Parts: sequence; C-alpha cells; structure tokens
Amino acid sequence: MTRRLVLLLMAAITVPTLLLAACGSSKKSASPVDSTTSTTKLLPTFPLTGLPAADAAEMGDHPAIVVKMDNSPDARPQTGIERADVVYELLVEGITRFALVFHSELPEPVGPVRSARSSDIDLVSDLSKPLFAWSGGNPGVTGEVAAAAAKGLLTDASYSAAFDAYFRSNDRIAPHNLYANLPKLLELKAPQGQGAPKPLFAFRKPGASASGVPALGLSVDFGGGTVIDYRWDSARGGWRRFQIDARHGRAESATMDVAGGQVTPANVVVMFTQYGQSPSDSRSPMALTVGSGRALVYTDGQAIEATWTRPDALSPAVLRDASGAGIDLTAGRTWVELPRTGSNVTTYGTADMTFIDQLLAAQR
Repeated sequence: MTRRLVLLLMAAITVPTLLLAACGSSKKSASPVDSTTSTTKLLPTFPLTGLPAADAAEMGDHPAIVVKMDNSPDARPQTGIERADVVYELLVEGITRFALVFHSELPEPVGPVRSARSSDIDLVSDLSKPLFAWSGGNPGVTGEVAAAAAKGLLTDASYSAAFDAYFRSNDRIAPHNLYANLPKLLELKAPQGQGAPKPLFAFRKPGASASGVPALGLSVDFGGGTVIDYRWDSARGGWRRFQIDARHGRAESATMDVAGGQVTPANVVVMFTQYGQSPSDSRSPMALTVGSGRALVYTDGQAIEATWTRPDALSPAVLRDASGAGIDLTAGRTWVELPRTGSNVTTYGTADMTFIDQLLAAQR
C-alpha cells in the first residue's frame, strides 16, 4: 500500500469522527472539565446545584423562580417536581407544602400551584430577588407578599400578576389544577438585567467524598400521619423519595413526577425548625427559618450530624458539622426538609434492612 493511499484512508476515518464530535458539542457536559481544549479548563457551574455545563453562565443568566406547589393527596403526582434545583418542604395546616426553586432548568408546565404562606417571605429572601409564583391567599398574606416585593426581596409572579403564564387543567378539579409556564413567567416578570441567584450551598470538588456515617435511608415524621422516607440509591447517586399519607400507603408511596421519574435528589438536608403562628391566619403555622438549630445532612450515602445557622433573611443557612467545619454537598439537586424542632427523624443503617426492603418493594 502506498504512503498516499494510507494518508487518504486516515483522512476518510478522521473526518466523520470530527463531524460526530461537532454534532455532540451542543449538549451539556456532565464533566467539569472542558474537553474541547488541550489544557484543563474547569467549566462554569449552575449556582444552586453546583453542576457544570459549558453554557451555565449564559443559560443561567436569569433570576430563580420559586413555585409554591400543592402536596395534598389530590395533587399527586405533581408536574415538574423532579427537575427543581432545590425543594423546601414545610408544614402548613395539617399537611406539608413545597416551595420549589427552579433555575438550571425551566420545565413547562409546573404544578399544581397553590397559595402563599407567611413562612415564604423569609424562606425565599436569600435567593437574590426570585420570581415568586403562587395563587390565592388571604388578604393578610397577600399584603405580606406585596410588602416583600416593595422591599425588593422578591418579584411577585403570582397568577394575579402574570395571568398569561398560568392555565388550568381539565384533568383535575380546582384548586389542584393550576399550572405555570416558567419560561413565560421569565418573559413577563423578570426584571431587566437581573442575573443568576447566589449559591445557597457549598459543594464538594469532583471526586471528593463526604465524611459521615454510612446510611441506607431515613424517615422524617412531620406529624398528622405524614411520613417522608428516603432510600439511598448508589446507582443513581441520590436518595429516592417516598411519602406515606392518608391516601398513600407504603406500596404506593414513591414520589413520582407526572413525566414518570421518581424524585431522587443528590442531597437531603433536614433542618429542625421552630414554628410560630402566622400573623395573617391563626390556624396557619409559620416556619421561623432565620435563627439556628440542629440539622442532619444526607449526601453521598452518608449521614452527618450538623447544625444550621442563618443570621438574617438575606443570607442562606450555613451547615456545620460537629467540629464546626462547613459541610459541602454533592453537586446536584437538594431537598430541604423543615420539620418542627423535636420531630422524630430516623437514620437507617445496614442493620435496618427490613425498612429498606419495604422501600424497595414500594418502588415502581
């Protein structure tokens, strides 16, 4: 074979290979290193997940959106719940409700969207003036949201303020059928020039391991018959979520997205929280998320005894271990559970296989 023929054959192989590489270059990379250059270059990351992507700075150049989401039995399964960067779960009247924080992804639609609570103002004020998506509320709470917007703590992106970004589904009965279009909310309500939120958590560097006690799962008892279970799934690198309530026993307890995926965050943070009484509704508990308290952090298959401290509403909570060192989470999505101080939270290890077997049986 002549040298010229060898060179032609090498060129024929190389060109399609380059074309294939170019076609795949528009996808987000799961690696923190930019492989398109000969030198190591760390990719930018999304602030609320710590996940790298070549276009993170460009795609994340917008405010976070906080969506108040229904968690009553009639609302399950929810839509978009698996794709939030951060989810807060807190007590309302006899059940729990979610505040979902979206930034790195903006799924459409998301819901069911429900009413605001007094707890929400302090809860979301550390998100660099997020869009706040909600619907309904008594005059007192409506006034609290309006006052927070006037102070620049949030942007009111409610059903009343951005009607064209919401719709009602015929698949469910009201009030469990209101959904929001997040890209439309940004278009209608995002202040011009407002960029990404500041980070809420610190994240470990790629390849670093968490330091704690190995854990296979946990249970959080919110009271009133609502028990939240998580099971560590090493294959997915996250904690599969389950919820037992009035209509969902163990066999039907997996927390699913309408799209079909089970909610499996990389991190679960339990912050034991004092609750007071809403100034706008004596029946409504109010989470006091400024202050300090005990915490438990579940990350990388480990459980870490911790504390949380939050000096003011504009600052995120700081998580520290028993030695006082800051705790770094796994890059990815985080669920924050806010049970009352003194609530029963159980960590399960290798000796608790009965519980783990039950969760395995409940998975779809």
